[in-house]
Amino acid sequence: MARYDLTPTFLKKLFDLEGKVSDNALERVGEFLEVSFAKRKATIRHPGSVETESRFLIEGMIGMYYKGNLSRLYFPGDVFMDFESYQTQVPSKYHFKSLGESVYTSLPYSNEVLLLKEIPEFTDFSKSQIAKVRHADVEWHAFTQMNYRDKLRVIEEKFPNFKYDLTNKEKASLLGVSYTTAARIKKESNSRKPVDKSGQLKKMLHYPFPAYVHNDAADIEEQTISWAFHFHSILRDNDEIAYYKNQKLSYLSSCLYPEIDLERGVWISKLYLWLFYLDDLTDELHVGQKAGFWDYLLSGVENILECKSLGFNPDRITVFLNAFSDLASEFDSLVSGHKYLKALIFSEVLNYMQKNKIEAEFKDKRKLPTWEEYQVIRPAFSGGNLALVLSAFESGEGFSNDCSDWQETANLRGLAAKLIYLSNDLISYQKEADRGDSMNAVALMMHYKRIDFSEAQQEVLNLHAGTLEEFMVLERKWREEYKPENSGILKYLKQIKYKIAGTVHWSLSISPRYKKN
Repeated sequence: MARYDLTPTFLKKLFDLEGKVSDNALERVGEFLEVSFAKRKATIRHPGSVETESRFLIEGMIGMYYKGNLSRLYFPGDVFMDFESYQTQVPSKYHFKSLGESVYTSLPYSNEVLLLKEIPEFTDFSKSQIAKVRHADVEWHAFTQMNYRDKLRVIEEKFPNFKYDLTNKEKASLLGVSYTTAARIKKESNSRKPVDKSGQLKKMLHYPFPAYVHNDAADIEEQTISWAFHFHSILRDNDEIAYYKNQKLSYLSSCLYPEIDLERGVWISKLYLWLFYLDDLTDELHVGQKAGFWDYLLSGVENILECKSLGFNPDRITVFLNAFSDLASEFDSLVSGHKYLKALIFSEVLNYMQKNKIEAEFKDKRKLPTWEEYQVIRPAFSGGNLALVLSAFESGEGFSNDCSDWQETANLRGLAAKLIYLSNDLISYQKEADRGDSMNAVALMMHYKRIDFSEAQQEVLNLHAGTLEEFMVLERKWREEYKPENSGILKYLKQIKYKIAGTVHWSLSISPRYKKN
């Protein structure tokens, strides 16, 4: 490793002080600064101790850990320290470890006081370093909200050997993915997601965060089709398989859960196929039979979840219930009997089905809900609530540790569910109107306010924009200051944004489901 002498020339270049501090002042800095070397995996400071120095990284890479998990990286040119502990002199919750052979300068707290007293020229530099720490926090917040593929690109630009210097556990906690996903990560291509050519509505439904598609979307689709055709006869022939593939129905789950483990991603895709099929079949049933169909399904699903006998059901209903029983059993094995998680997920599945039954009852009676009734039932039967609750399942084994963080995001999830159903209603309006379906926010606005389509669409767009602003206010609240202990909430925040953006991306850019024939 190179030797570093704290000469004025070196310090000017290191700290970008050319023309800002005199050579005489720089000559004296060596009395206060120290140069330290750390071997790979060496601990620089343990948790529970007070932060007594600020450090400037010259060479290598440093990791910040919270409760044993890698939470943040520092690269050459970064200041690494627990700023709160440094200022308040309370014990730090974090520890720092060298992730490659590293070199850094350190300035003890007592030396900083003397330096600023004896060399006033460094006052502006000290302030600029504090500002740099604050700015780095903002940048790292943005990093936490990236898809893991973009995180890898950012890191590899700064430290090309990143993936070879970290364990899979460290990669998993840093990238916000599971251990198994981290272990499967290979060298990523530099290709970006496809350009969106969805037109005017996409411009009106713009989000300040991107959508992604799971890397294994094609594999997830094939496994889902095989399960639905060979194991349960949900899909009955090649025409139905072709329809499923053409509609890109499996790709919805791959847009909503772009970082999920493959096994869990396949399970959600199977569940979504099951729900899609029931939804499409409901549309085909004659008026007067729709609610009865959901009665059969609800009764059977409740019996399965309570381990009761199914009793008699029509043959086709039995096919659906057998498939659901399979999903419930597979869920148990995936979560290792986690009773709270199962109750959480399947209570929302039941809620989805119950609200679909209510929607079916309105259609059987050829009635419309009031605007107030619609806003109560729509987040559930739109699938928005279910998509968001499945974030708990998406978290895998980590949910046991961060379920309180998930509960903290209740308000964010409520606003997200509203954004999902409003965007869906804006996108699906024409298709539903063509078949005489008025169970849609735009159609209800037209009906109750006696306004035309353009006015109603704008009303719903305004409601969507207001809801998005509320969401972003809450989102910014959690991103005011970076703290590793908030990593669980930031993880769920990112997953929630995937659901919002992913719904629109799938509807407008991937599936032809809502395009006019």
